[in-house]
Amino acid sequence: MSSPDLHYTLSWLNHHTGQRLELELLDLPFPSRSYRLRVNGQWAKKLPVASKTAVMRQLRQWWAAH
Repeated sequence: MSSPDLHYTLSWLNHHTGQRLELELLDLPFPSRSYRLRVNGQWAKKLPVASKTAVMRQLRQWWAAH
């Protein structure tokens, strides 16, 4: 089985705490506008497959809350 193709990578660094967040969007094996998500090297559990729009919506909500 071949490894999935990495399509996008987003990285954030909290300069106050030094914590890093790395989000990777990997292509699915069939044509789709959704991606499989990996957060800090581990597969995402709450939102395992999402579109770019859904990922950015989640990030905006998280930034507004923090």
